[in-house]
Amino acid sequence: MEKAITVIFLSCAAGIAFAKTYKLEGTVGGQYPIVIELEESNGLFFGKYAYKSTLLKNGNLDCSWLGISPSYENPGTKWDIRDCQSEPEETWYNVTFTDGKRLTCKMKNNKGKVYDIVATVTESSVSSPSLIAHFKSHIGESALDFVMFSDPSIGGRLEDMMGVNNFNYMTSIYQTQGGIEYTKAMFWGSGFVAHECCDPATVWAYDSDNDSFYVWIRQDGQDYWWSESGSIPYKFKELVSANF
Repeated sequence: MEKAITVIFLSCAAGIAFAKTYKLEGTVGGQYPIVIELEESNGLFFGKYAYKSTLLKNGNLDCSWLGISPSYENPGTKWDIRDCQSEPEETWYNVTFTDGKRLTCKMKNNKGKVYDIVATVTESSVSSPSLIAHFKSHIGESALDFVMFSDPSIGGRLEDMMGVNNFNYMTSIYQTQGGIEYTKAMFWGSGFVAHECCDPATVWAYDSDNDSFYVWIRQDGQDYWWSESGSIPYKFKELVSANF
């Protein structure tokens, strides 16, 4: 296998389901101004929000924002909110998004305090195609069940990120495999060579927080990592460690 390195590869995926994007402004508890950025695919919302005071103080950095993803207990009306390390911070519930113009919900923070959130859409558009709804529709299926690696919007990006030889090697490992799961805003799957658990083995993940793929491969006791975003986040390392 070619020597694996972490690379920066920025791309706009050719997509499967078009998404709508929204920018909103509002308040928490009627007094703390916030900004929200959302993407909607097939009724599911992902995105981020930040307090204006935090952006003013710290700048527009990743950790100035909190991530938004639907709770799979009740994705339509309940959202999970995480910090930049993907640790749970808040729950938004009783979420309503009226005519794509006004968002209202209750927010419960990790101290148990409850606030009202009200926000109004300031901008909206049809975005680049999204993979979020696509992966959501295949939860529980293996990558080979829906020929994931043959899809140019997925396999093409992985091949560009890893190189042709490493990509082909990864797909050859997928003999014994699990279904797609969702953890900390990542859709992911794993596989290993039949009767040789767990070397070689591999895990891939699609991070809905930043539209990036990550891949890990173990071969002959050596770990190899790839990332479209240019770094391997702790949450992906934690995921790999928990499963292999």
